[in-house]
Amino acid sequence: MRSTPKNMSPEEIRIAMIRAKVTQVEIARELNITKTTVFLVIENMAVSDRIRRKIAEKCGLDVARIWPDPYLTSGPRKKGRPKAA
Repeated sequence: MRSTPKNMSPEEIRIAMIRAKVTQVEIARELNITKTTVFLVIENMAVSDRIRRKIAEKCGLDVARIWPDPYLTSGPRKKGRPKAA
């Protein structure tokens, strides 16, 4: 029986960010979002493929290493609704 890989914990993600010298504020500014949104994704209270990929990129890690479950089972989540005009 194969065991399912576990997501990195929020603490492990923060340690990776510290080692890479990247902050939640920096990621938020680059993506033009709030730092609270970045926090929620790190805490697994919200899901955003775009934010997850940016965190992984900035940390120099593969996104599937940080959050393996959605990437090894069904792929990234669907895109959100389009912006209002």
